[in-house]
Amino acid sequence: MRRSEMNKFFTVSPLNYIGGKARILDQVLPCFPLHIDYFVDLFCGGCNVGINTRADRHIYNDKSPQLIGLLRLLASKSPDEFIDDINSVVEKFGFSRTSEHNFAYYGGNCMKGVSEYNRHKFIELRDEFNSRLEHDDYYYTLLYTLIVFGFNNQMRFNAQGEFNLPVGKRDFNLVLQRKLRKFMLALQDQNLDILNYDFRDIKLDFLTRDSLVYVDPPYLISGATYNENGGWTEQDEVDLLLFLDNLNERGIQFALSNVLSHKGKENSILHDWVRTNDYYLNQIQMDYSNSNYQVKGKNSGTKEVLITNFNNLEEYGRQGFRVYCQPFGV
Repeated sequence: MRRSEMNKFFTVSPLNYIGGKARILDQVLPCFPLHIDYFVDLFCGGCNVGINTRADRHIYNDKSPQLIGLLRLLASKSPDEFIDDINSVVEKFGFSRTSEHNFAYYGGNCMKGVSEYNRHKFIELRDEFNSRLEHDDYYYTLLYTLIVFGFNNQMRFNAQGEFNLPVGKRDFNLVLQRKLRKFMLALQDQNLDILNYDFRDIKLDFLTRDSLVYVDPPYLISGATYNENGGWTEQDEVDLLLFLDNLNERGIQFALSNVLSHKGKENSILHDWVRTNDYYLNQIQMDYSNSNYQVKGKNSGTKEVLITNFNNLEEYGRQGFRVYCQPFGV
């Protein structure tokens, strides 16, 4: 699906995560049940899936305390007030404003953006953020501003808990402001809880047969900036699959996003688990230029899948994402 078409149906997160599911929502969402009481996003990240899933109640969980603190602020603060707060930080440090001037005004161009102009300002902002002890609203405003001006709008922390990405090419432009506002309003419109647990410690005793646990963990055979410190180990993979088996034994629906193979590597643990259990394997198209369901990942060497313990596609077919997402259309 082209991005212009995607924006017509979906709310896209202003938090950029490698492996985020924004571009394949039209393949993932039709696999979900049409009625969900509790939707649990176990590794919520940028929340692209949860923010576009209809449910009576949403539960967003992630192990990152910085991410969860930021999400709680986005879920509680007025979008206008938060945008004003970010612009105050932009003014304080003297960052570029391409919403008012073009790249050339700041000595940049469409290739290198405004990275040179913002480089030293970004380092000053990063130093202030990393030295701040109180994790209050201002702390998370600084964090989001770092994400805006950082490399690829991502978030990464070193072993000491310091934000350590370099400057990026972009700034707080009007497109990003609109995306942020739309996301905050959608988040605040949900009946939700935002939790900060390791998946092994979260309590989900209240779930019913109408609940859905969506799982998009770090991938064992591919790396990403959010998975560099501590990483995701084979033991984590085994523990997660046991966690899903336990949900299945309780009659709780789950959907697992993962990759079976990537750049010549194979996730043998996941392969064996799929073969052993009677779960449904939905192959995800890696060529995002259109929305048919044939796997075209041969060139990328990646086989991405959505594994479920239920089959919902029979209800309205593989092209049913328009039916599922119609209430989100604008």
